[in-house]
Amino acid sequence: MKIVNHWPTNRFPAHRNRPSLCVGIINSGVLELEARGVDMQRLQSDWGVSLASLRQPHLRLPAFLARRFWEVARDLSDDPAIGLAAARQNDPGQMLGLAYLMQLMPSRMQSLDMLARYWPLWTGHMSLLGEVKDGLLHVALMPEHALQPAVEELDFWGALQIQHLKGLPGTTNAVREIHFCRTRPENPEPWLKLFAGEVRFDAARNEVVLDMAALGEPRPGGSPAICKALEAALKSYAEQTARESVFEAVANAVLADLAQPPGLEQMAEHLHLTSRTLHRALHREGWTFNAIVEIHRRYVAHDLLSSGKLSVSEVAEQLGYREVSNFSRAFRRWYGVSPSKLHEH
Repeated sequence: MKIVNHWPTNRFPAHRNRPSLCVGIINSGVLELEARGVDMQRLQSDWGVSLASLRQPHLRLPAFLARRFWEVARDLSDDPAIGLAAARQNDPGQMLGLAYLMQLMPSRMQSLDMLARYWPLWTGHMSLLGEVKDGLLHVALMPEHALQPAVEELDFWGALQIQHLKGLPGTTNAVREIHFCRTRPENPEPWLKLFAGEVRFDAARNEVVLDMAALGEPRPGGSPAICKALEAALKSYAEQTARESVFEAVANAVLADLAQPPGLEQMAEHLHLTSRTLHRALHREGWTFNAIVEIHRRYVAHDLLSSGKLSVSEVAEQLGYREVSNFSRAFRRWYGVSPSKLHEH
């Protein structure tokens, strides 16, 4: 079996492996919830983010806010397949620009190459891995940090890739299989309806398996002038978002070392701010420093215990708890069960 990494990984170093993402991903979810009649004020309150702030053209969201968004979206919609539905919505920002650029490529393989080129601008908390195995291209999403993406976000990406790559009527469907790490849903129909091929749950990784010959089939290309303009807009976005915002910098620093996260004063000094100025900056975003630390601990605790690779005491240590009993109390407050209960499953 020949395995070839299909794409280089050195583009946009300021965004690559950075636990943040383009706001367009979330906007698609917001549009879907709004179309369903979900109370937008309730969404804003439960999520902890002003919906008006999502209109900023060069906004990037820390990865924990994406995790929180999908958690709230699932609860408010009462739909475990909300990520699949959100993929059908079109965001008017950078995300749609890249999707449009992909559609203008003269083959689906070149469309994928364009996706890989600009992938770090869409999301830095997952990498895109392309491997050729026995004539099939496996395109996998690889989480890069202890904080895992929500299963709804992974559903979103899987559904979006099928839309982009299955092809127009009269062309060969390039999608052979789609694999999800998530457990098989109680009602798998929304996932099974994605396309006619194999849909696999409880997989080793989240990926689509593609027919190389179909990907290479030629199709009418778009205007070079339009392609150039779309790429210029993406590069402008990259320049405008190369530096982290204060909010993002705090979230990323906390995630990088949950065993010994920086305190407010230490973080302020690192950012060349006073503690009071940093506190006000976070307050404007609707958060406190301690709340950012706690929500990261909550999500990473769930992810580490769910993986089954570490004991409860090891997870507690990684999250900065000196006593397992303190971690257990916090976990019960977050999830209503003991950490050992989740670890058993």
